[in-house]
Amino acid sequence: MASSVCNQLLSKSDHEQRLIMLLICHVGLLCFLISEELFVNVDVGKPLGSTNTRRVRVDVRDLFTLLGPALTRRAYRMTESSFWNLFDLVKPFLASPKKRKRGATPNGDIKPESRLSMALRWFAGGDPLDIMQTHGVGPTEVLTSVWRIVDAVNACPQLQMHFPIDLEGQRSIANGFEKKSHVGFDNCVGCIDGMLVWIHKPSKRALEKAGFGPKKFFCGRKKKFGLNLQAICDHNRKFLDIDIVHPGSTSDYLCFSTSAISDRLENQGLLHEGFTIFGDNACVNSPFMTTPFKNMSDGTCDAFSFHHSQLRINIECAFGMLVHKWGVLRKPFPVNVSIEKIAQAVRALCLLHNFCIDERLGSSEPTASDALSIVSSGGFSHPFANQRVQQLMDGGEHWEGVPESSRRRRRREAEVPRDRLMSILSDKKIHSRPNPKGSTSTNN
Repeated sequence: MASSVCNQLLSKSDHEQRLIMLLICHVGLLCFLISEELFVNVDVGKPLGSTNTRRVRVDVRDLFTLLGPALTRRAYRMTESSFWNLFDLVKPFLASPKKRKRGATPNGDIKPESRLSMALRWFAGGDPLDIMQTHGVGPTEVLTSVWRIVDAVNACPQLQMHFPIDLEGQRSIANGFEKKSHVGFDNCVGCIDGMLVWIHKPSKRALEKAGFGPKKFFCGRKKKFGLNLQAICDHNRKFLDIDIVHPGSTSDYLCFSTSAISDRLENQGLLHEGFTIFGDNACVNSPFMTTPFKNMSDGTCDAFSFHHSQLRINIECAFGMLVHKWGVLRKPFPVNVSIEKIAQAVRALCLLHNFCIDERLGSSEPTASDALSIVSSGGFSHPFANQRVQQLMDGGEHWEGVPESSRRRRRREAEVPRDRLMSILSDKKIHSRPNPKGSTSTNN
């Protein structure tokens, strides 16, 4: 047989012979490296031919060294030092792996820092196959790591979001918003809005558990299946409270009015006297909620709506930062992930958003591979952090399912914070919105 191979080789041209010999040399070198175990200096698995796939675990520190500071920031959406700060917070809440029988983990245990690394890469929009290969793990371990980190983040008390209940806390937020206001609006302690969390069509089992059909999850305005995320943020665009229990077709008003924070605002006196939440016209003007005027094109009411929007836009920017940082929100969540798990994951992403703000991490561009992975999965690009997420917002701005009696009852409230804010404009003789830059006209 060897003689026959040699004769076939000699019958080839000189160029073909060189290519074949080069291929043989590469195969031989590869076999030598495998036999000498000269790959990465880490634990290795069983010999080839065993029932387990031979994998090489890669240390997270080696990944950071390979990427360098700039690419680490883009790939993990945070710096290396922030990664280790986060790891110190969640490590106590990471469930220890169960003890296995001897030989059951031929490739070695996966370190908890590798779990966090894989989860952050997936949150950023990375392809699970690329993440698997980079870390030297099996295909199922990426999502296993994701859900372990989600549980750890949600369980960590230092990462929890809290709407301030004390006067000083609410006054601090109001002062922050006042500094952003051009006219001195000084009683806003939060801005509220809704965003669609994009999912695939729920499975039959998920629909049976939810108790209604797939149409409830379909947002007609955005032509997507999803969940309605309601959130309140402060002047730093940190989330103070979120609610994600309603399907995507539910109106923003109905989501808010049935939430726990709504009950605390209306019935438990959460806000101290004089303070209010800024919402859009999907909400109803009330003693704890201030909304803009509808259908006003000029005059003091129009000026109020403009300056109101100047502060309320912070929640839109917060959603933009959230979606820009965590690219997994720019595409539908994977098929067969339960609705409960999706809600838990979104909550964890909001907590990580707050963590990044506390770490003073500004925006950074995603890696090219992450951006390609998101778009190739049917998602969309979001190049600027402060950009409005047009693809996911305004889906709940309707009044379907909201009783007219509820809206009328709110309208009959006598004293509302909006009246006081209108008096601020009147005292300052502001009767129209500012002119656009470059305009030569003057205000009335």
